[in-house]
Amino acid sequence: MAHLVLYGLAALLIAAACQDVMQLRIANIFPTAIILLFPLWVAVAGPETDMWMNAVNFALILGIGLILFALQWLGGGDVKLFAAVALWFDFAGIVPLIFYITMSGAVLAVFLVLVRRAIPVGMKDRLGWAIFARRGPIPYGLAIAAGAILCIFGQGVNPNGKAAMPTYIAADSITAG
Repeated sequence: MAHLVLYGLAALLIAAACQDVMQLRIANIFPTAIILLFPLWVAVAGPETDMWMNAVNFALILGIGLILFALQWLGGGDVKLFAAVALWFDFAGIVPLIFYITMSGAVLAVFLVLVRRAIPVGMKDRLGWAIFARRGPIPYGLAIAAGAILCIFGQGVNPNGKAAMPTYIAADSITAG
């Protein structure tokens, strides 16, 4: 059951990323569903006493994200998606999450610069996607989703994220010898 919850989380992230790539917006249903899926995860994985850290991470990412939104550095959907994902991580997990999202964003930015220069103007016009416009916006929801999925299945979530990890990924399943 635990795997299904994490796969559901990944599916929501992928769907949000796809919408962001095509429409440069993330519907409120995605962050809302990710937040509502968290209590199911807690029920399956079992609550822990350090879950207050998850709430603090959610509040901090949302607060910082709102500042970035006010500065027009991030979109509102990106902020909500990032905050919803941050709810799944404690203090030990938030640093890898931010790292994975940042690195995914860097790769996405370089990729878009190269693709925007390589695609002929006529093809860009036929597709009609704003992400192909020269100096156009970056669908950061894609970077958030990619980074979050890497962190979820590489690091694990709180509470008890290792319990739901496949044995070939979980660090405590590796034996010396």
